[in-house]
Amino acid sequence: MKNTFESVAYIRKLNAHELGYRGGRLGGAGRYFLVSKGAAGFFPPLSEVIVNDNVILDVIPPFSDDVVLTKYVYHNDRIAGEGTRNEYRLYLNTGNDPDRNYFQPEDIVVMVKVLDAENNLTYKMLRYAVSDREYAKLNSLLEAAPLSGHTQSHALIALKELTFLDALRKIKIGKKIIPEEIINEAFEQPVDHALVGEEDKEEVTRVIRSRSFRDLVLYFYEDRCAITGKDLLIDYRFFSNLEAAHILARASGGGSHPSNGIALERNLHWAFDKGFFTLTTDYTVEIHPEAMRVPYLSSKHGQEISVPQDDRSKPNKGSIHWHRDNVFGLFLRTEA
Repeated sequence: MKNTFESVAYIRKLNAHELGYRGGRLGGAGRYFLVSKGAAGFFPPLSEVIVNDNVILDVIPPFSDDVVLTKYVYHNDRIAGEGTRNEYRLYLNTGNDPDRNYFQPEDIVVMVKVLDAENNLTYKMLRYAVSDREYAKLNSLLEAAPLSGHTQSHALIALKELTFLDALRKIKIGKKIIPEEIINEAFEQPVDHALVGEEDKEEVTRVIRSRSFRDLVLYFYEDRCAITGKDLLIDYRFFSNLEAAHILARASGGGSHPSNGIALERNLHWAFDKGFFTLTTDYTVEIHPEAMRVPYLSSKHGQEISVPQDDRSKPNKGSIHWHRDNVFGLFLRTEA
């Protein structure tokens, strides 16, 4: 099944400041793309209440087919806290900006939204330098359709106006890359999402958060079920029966910190959410007495689970206590 594209692309010309240049030299400042507020709808909605709300996007850089997890942030401390910023940024990392010098001032970047067969959203990034033959035409489009406040540097352009870009016909979705920056930043998220604000009201943002949570949890569990120890039993294109289970349920305030997740094959994920079993704080499986009659489950009673090597991503014991108190035995109190 072929990938499909949304009908509008975001085009922007890069400047030296956002790319970390100070006094004409590349310094230690972070590199990012400033996103026009007029183009905020091109990206997933972020909260105006949560300070510096962010989401991890799937982005394919210009030089690769690999999908690189990339942080998108609404720096809103001027309106949601005490600060001076009110701007959107897409941060560059080692996966999409090798050696911190791939993107240069005056480059024009084109971003398109790609939907795979399962409607998963991926952003493809194309880059054009001043010397490229497509540059002059892209620059003309920027000059003709600038977004308010960003004359000649930001524009939303209909995809049909960009048919002269050969690279649009060669987009592929490859393997997923999780840069070290994204791994480290994942641990800055609270285990309890209720500490930072309300649930996402926009479905697209919820879906993207869930997907990045899954990607990170499975990364730490090395794509193996924590209980069976087996890797992906079914892994075909966009389909997999290995999942990331929230320990403290998202609906009850569970956040996206990796320690609030555990990799489980689909049957065990379902049983965990229904309370057929829980975990102990010494990381063993405890099957509910009423579920011991199910051989598939009873054989796992008392079994020690596999935990990640990175201590920061081991199951959070506070979340385990919540699951024991609120979910364990839930199947006895609910309909099938």
